[in-house]
Amino acid sequence: MSEHPDVTVVRESYEALAKGDLDRFRDDLLADDVTFHIPGRGALAGDYRGKEEVAGYLAKFIELGGVLRFEPDAFLSDDGQVAALLHIRGEREGRVLDERGVHVFRVTGGKISERWSFPQDAYAVDEFFA
Repeated sequence: MSEHPDVTVVRESYEALAKGDLDRFRDDLLADDVTFHIPGRGALAGDYRGKEEVAGYLAKFIELGGVLRFEPDAFLSDDGQVAALLHIRGEREGRVLDERGVHVFRVTGGKISERWSFPQDAYAVDEFFA
């Protein structure tokens, strides 16, 4: 059985992020009117609208994140929606993040148009990026 095309787009977004390829992420995988919803109270929390704001968020995420990896364990999909079950691991300035979470994506026309982040422990993520 082949992978749902919406899952392929989401998987490719994690691969581009892992390589630090923000140009591919922004130019090939995001819809022009994309919105990312990042929970919490930390430096990265908020809503980011449009390719440039999302790319800016990702650049800051990479800058602050030190060594940080999203490791998708599974994808759940239906037309237009993908949930990625994640293991998030990171090391930064003596801090360690070993967290689970879920990203829920809306995919429109083969591009990511919205993403919601649901960390298991939003406070742990806030502290990691503090």
